[in-house]
Amino acid sequence: MKKLLPLLALIAFSFAGCNTLKLMVDNDYSYDTDFTVYKNYNFLACEVDTSFICTEIQDAIRRQMRARGYKLTDDAPGLLVSYSIIKERVEYKGYFQPTLNRWVNKYDYDDTYKTQNFNFGGGMILVSLLDAESSKLIWRGYASGVFNKSIKKPVNYYRSVVRTIFDQYPLFAAGETPRKLTSLY
Repeated sequence: MKKLLPLLALIAFSFAGCNTLKLMVDNDYSYDTDFTVYKNYNFLACEVDTSFICTEIQDAIRRQMRARGYKLTDDAPGLLVSYSIIKERVEYKGYFQPTLNRWVNKYDYDDTYKTQNFNFGGGMILVSLLDAESSKLIWRGYASGVFNKSIKKPVNYYRSVVRTIFDQYPLFAAGETPRKLTSLY
């Protein structure tokens, strides 16, 4: 048993170093949006390049939207999805807000926007949902530290990042019944 203890400690230490997703993830949304009316979406073009990163991120977003019951359409989408890949250090203004679920379900809240400033290193991925009719930004989720050199990027790394961003968006398309999202991995 005494010989087994150091081995178990070494195994535990090895697994502790394997956690690769140490990102700061958050979201902001518009208070005057009725999120319950959207059923479908389409993409705006990737703002940086056409590399595999854009393809992988767009596929991951498509997967998350499909899991929430949204339909991809070219014909009059309700939502437009935009995503940005920022590889440098960035300063970003966000907001202290109640969780999106609290807002949509009309729990008690203070409906004033309270800003907070962030200074992110290691780059970030931003995913934005816009109302297609008004072009108004209604939700934005983001993860920082995505491009830190110290992070080992396993297979499906960007899919995992997008999943952590969409964990901040617990809503489903209009008329869809919520279901567990854990089956996406």
